[in-house]
Amino acid sequence: MGRLKGNLRKVVEYFNKKNVSKQGFLKYGMFSKKIKYALDDLTSDYQTRKIFSELLEKGYFNKKKNEKRSYLYQFKNKKNKVIVEEFKSITITFN
Repeated sequence: MGRLKGNLRKVVEYFNKKNVSKQGFLKYGMFSKKIKYALDDLTSDYQTRKIFSELLEKGYFNKKKNEKRSYLYQFKNKKNKVIVEEFKSITITFN
């Protein structure tokens, strides 16, 4: 499991660095290529699918059904979400 966690971290860091969340909804095939590129193309199709499904379960993707009975996915940039939530909780008082 340690290797899987390390790979998940690399993929999320790569997606955040490249602003994949701004690319909109994409097919699984596009994310598969990006995952393989982020991990130096050393992963099999099974490992790529496993990494993608782990990220999907952990809430890193929005999922949208398209008209062809398949799904499109959008990466959520959780890093920006945390920053926005931190700003909402700041209170300023003047004396």
